[in-house]
Amino acid sequence: MNKKNPSTENEKTFETSTLPPTELLRVENLSQHFKKGKRVFKAVDGISFSVQKGEAFGLVGESGSGKTTTGRSIIGLYPITSGKIYFNGELIASGDKAEMKKARQNFSKSRPIQMIFQDPVASLNPRMTVGEIVGEGLIVSGENNAEKIKEKVCASLIAVGLSQDHISRYPHEFSGGQRQRIGIARALVMEPEMIIADEPVSALDVSIQAQVINLLIDLKKRLGLTVLFIAHDLALVRYFCDRIAVMNAGKILEVAQSKELFANPLHPYTKSLLSAIPYPDPDYEKGRTHTFYEPKEYLSDGEQPDLREIKKSRFVYATEAEAQEYKEQLKNKHAKK
Repeated sequence: MNKKNPSTENEKTFETSTLPPTELLRVENLSQHFKKGKRVFKAVDGISFSVQKGEAFGLVGESGSGKTTTGRSIIGLYPITSGKIYFNGELIASGDKAEMKKARQNFSKSRPIQMIFQDPVASLNPRMTVGEIVGEGLIVSGENNAEKIKEKVCASLIAVGLSQDHISRYPHEFSGGQRQRIGIARALVMEPEMIIADEPVSALDVSIQAQVINLLIDLKKRLGLTVLFIAHDLALVRYFCDRIAVMNAGKILEVAQSKELFANPLHPYTKSLLSAIPYPDPDYEKGRTHTFYEPKEYLSDGEQPDLREIKKSRFVYATEAEAQEYKEQLKNKHAKK
């Protein structure tokens, strides 16, 4: 009589069971202020959100809303003004200088978050070869075996659709789409758990954008990556992301599942963004009306707005009274269906 292998039995159970989502990144009351003389510019003003393992989380909004600053603050390019950032339950950034120093020392050892930058030309050093650019992170992390570095660099280039023969070439010898693939390879070579993609296709032609987005989707599935996707193109975010957070003037105004956000936008700013999406239908475009957003002013001595949960995993920046109105709106829409 053959005995069952316990380890094999456990593996089968793991593969077939539906595991609950696990929080990978948590941002708490993040603020990023920049000073110029006596003036203080609040690029990010007390935002909070979380990203689950394996999901694509979109951060959208118009230019100057604080999206890129948020991404750069998370990865440590900017020391944050206040708030805390956790990754896998460990503190990686804090507005407190003593906490920040200790957090960065622990975080820099593994480098589990990597970033893909918006401009593939400006983000690549023109004096370095592709091999040097992609392998630089490995060297900074302490890897000194030249053969091992070359092996990892070649594997990373092949993973993004380039050839290992490109290793000795310079950035100016490539097209815009190929340069962005080099930027993606530079991020992948560090074997990160999470990638912050800062408008990775906005500088590319439309046909090339589709190729790069499909590449990111394939890499996400194949490598089990978590992606924080920063963009202003809502149609693109709808296609790529599982959940979306809408930003404006340094605040997060709404967070929802992608399908739900497009089907039932609640905050006036979200509605204005969605009304601006062009559709390839001349008849529809002729009759389309744009919704314009006018920021609401709140009395300093009155109830102040906050990011409030309207329903499970659905948040809107509102006062308690406004939140109740949004809840009624959702109930009425579901009742009509």
